[in-house]
Amino acid sequence: MGKKNKQQKAAAAPPPAEVEEIPISAAPLPLLKLDARALGELLELCFPDKRLLALCGELKLYSPGYRLEAMPPDQVARMLADEVNSAKDALALVDTAVRESLRNPVFEGQKLSEAQYRDLLELFTGDPLQHLARLAWRALLDDDAKLQEFALAAIDLGVEALDAPARNPKPRKAQLPAEVQELRKLVAEAHREAERAGKERDSLRDQLASARTDMVAREKTLGEVRDELVSVRAEFNRASSELARLTAAGEGRALSDARRLADENRSLSEKLRTAQEERESLRGQVQGLERRAAEAPAPVAQAPQEAELVSAEEAATFLIPIFTREFYDSIQRWDRRMQRAAFDKVSLLARDWRHGSLRALALGGLPDYYRIRIATDVRLIYRRGEGNQLEILSLIDREDLDRYIRQARTR
Repeated sequence: MGKKNKQQKAAAAPPPAEVEEIPISAAPLPLLKLDARALGELLELCFPDKRLLALCGELKLYSPGYRLEAMPPDQVARMLADEVNSAKDALALVDTAVRESLRNPVFEGQKLSEAQYRDLLELFTGDPLQHLARLAWRALLDDDAKLQEFALAAIDLGVEALDAPARNPKPRKAQLPAEVQELRKLVAEAHREAERAGKERDSLRDQLASARTDMVAREKTLGEVRDELVSVRAEFNRASSELARLTAAGEGRALSDARRLADENRSLSEKLRTAQEERESLRGQVQGLERRAAEAPAPVAQAPQEAELVSAEEAATFLIPIFTREFYDSIQRWDRRMQRAAFDKVSLLARDWRHGSLRALALGGLPDYYRIRIATDVRLIYRRGEGNQLEILSLIDREDLDRYIRQARTR
């Protein structure tokens, strides 16, 4: 009955409240301010022997000719400190491990004096090694170099505490029977094995949690990198296409501008040469007329003869030629013979546009546009207007005929 009541009371008792875990501080952890010896001693204060071996295993550290498990803890800690000073990945790993072990420095964010540092070296609660390691962390954060020396003092005090059992062995007790001593040894060994197994289990659990966190972070980073790579490739393809398009467009415009400027230069040169020739010709004509006027006798007035008119039928088929500005610009590049032949053909075209010598042909794709043959490689372009109008457009080289048609379509 009593046992049943005890079980009911135990079942009715509320479960024990979970202990709130101390958050890890984000304060800097300047481990590299310490030399290799002091850093090794600090690591020896922060971690038990198994944790030191686990950290060395994660960094794949070994000592040639020795097993790490057989080496003293101070030598293992010193080897780990040397690796921290020489490798960034080791520094990051140890930084994280120290933060997880110490959680935060003592009196974080508060200004401490020398007297307060001395008091903290002597008065504390809890694990003395952890307290001294947290005090060393706090002293390393201080801006005053004199106060930073308390970090070394805390580390030295912790090392003395570690070495105290070796220097001051406990007094020997009275000799017990051999069977009792053997049993006690077995019990002690079992406790130590259980403690080591528990520590190894906790260490493996921490490593597993850390590995899972690291795996999730790496997968997330890999996904972000893949997305960024896809975006960069798409942007690169768009930029390449745009560059190719702009390059092609730029080359086409440059070639078109070069041709247009060459044509304009050639046209202006021909106009200048023709104008100079006409000027010289007009000067010669004026001088000749002046000489003839001076030498010729006075003209005898004659009655003007009446011009002979064509028939009404011929007048009905006559087309009135309208010479455009484009035509006058185009004939500047040709010599006098070609200009004379062009005007003769225009006269014949106005009188009889069906004449066989003209060889009039319609231009494909341009309504009412026609061309006639002036010479072997010269063509005259004209357009039939409303009524009896004949619009004379341009005198061009036969090789420029296709280009003229393309330009006329865009007008």
